[in-house]
Amino acid sequence: MIEIILQEFEDFYKSRLDSRFVKVKKAVQKLISEIRDGLIEIKVCMDHFLEAGEGKIEEKALKSLHFFSDRIRKEIDEIEIPEEELNYDSIMSLLNSIKKLFTNINEIARKALPKFQKEVQPEIKELNYITRKIQKKQAVLDQFLRKKYEDLRDAESLLKKLPKLFSLRENIEHSKADLEEFENQLEEHQIHQEELSNKLMELEKNTLFSDLEKKREKRFKLRMKINDQLGFKKALKKLKHELEKETIHISNLNMNFLKNFLKDPIKTLRDERQDLPNFSNLLVQLRHILEENKLDLKTDTKEKTIEHINSIFEEKKIFNFIDELNELKQETKLLEVKVKDAGLSEELEDIKNQISTNSVRLEHIQNDLDRKNKDYMRYLAALKNEREEFQNAVKSVLNEDIKINITFSF
Repeated sequence: MIEIILQEFEDFYKSRLDSRFVKVKKAVQKLISEIRDGLIEIKVCMDHFLEAGEGKIEEKALKSLHFFSDRIRKEIDEIEIPEEELNYDSIMSLLNSIKKLFTNINEIARKALPKFQKEVQPEIKELNYITRKIQKKQAVLDQFLRKKYEDLRDAESLLKKLPKLFSLRENIEHSKADLEEFENQLEEHQIHQEELSNKLMELEKNTLFSDLEKKREKRFKLRMKINDQLGFKKALKKLKHELEKETIHISNLNMNFLKNFLKDPIKTLRDERQDLPNFSNLLVQLRHILEENKLDLKTDTKEKTIEHINSIFEEKKIFNFIDELNELKQETKLLEVKVKDAGLSEELEDIKNQISTNSVRLEHIQNDLDRKNKDYMRYLAALKNEREEFQNAVKSVLNEDIKINITFSF
């Protein structure tokens, strides 16, 4: 097996093709050399045109003659004769350029020759002879390409797949560089996130924050206890509905209090006087309505609601809970003022905002990293498949096992 690095493969392969198809190459080079000589003869012929016209034709016709000569020379100079890069594509390009040359010569001659053709008849015959000779060589070369160059053409076509290998290698290198950059960014932001979290933990350990959190936790639990005491809202909703339908009439019931209570019972109770007169009156009226069986409730529900109301008046828990809740609110407010005066609130908010912003950035970087890693793995797989197919194709041409080594900059 022959091992060769990717960068050197093209020269190696061309050298092998030159050796393998040496006869074909020599035959083509001979025909191209003859076509090149013919093109030089046309240029020399143009000199003959100018020499023949000097002193024999009038100035206006002489200008046309010079235009005729310069245009044809220019057309010939634009033709690229393949020398070092001798392959099927460059040869076909030459053949097409020759065809274009003859078309342009005929067009230029059609416009310019009538002005001086009588004086340059021998030169016209010379030009026709040279062009016919080149056309014959062109036809021979064209036929040779079709019949003798086919295997070499297919072998040369493999080189057109080389750029894809280079492109995939470049994509892999760029993806790897991007991966490393994203990994570095991810690590930096993770370290920063950890630092911010530690700052937040230290800040939250502050006595003021600790006391404030305890007060808030106590308030939360107390509100839960109050909610447990309000197990009669279903009956109140039913009562409100009947009152609005005017199927029940209660003269001394505060309807606004009832609506507010159903919407936010704890706030409504906190806004009451200490003895909760509206709340007490509401419970009394509800119990009376239930005892008279004026609400369409199941017997079990009605009896439990009445028992609940009686226990509220007997135990007075909810009254005490509301007092305690109001006290806790005042204590919480005082602590919040102390936290604010110490600048802790702003610092806490700033750290939380930084953590939030950094979290979003971390998510974006992780997404970019995942996407780039998929690209990287896809390019690696594509390069592996492309190289294997390419090596097999080369083997079928050279009848040799070839391994192309592809190195990366990382």
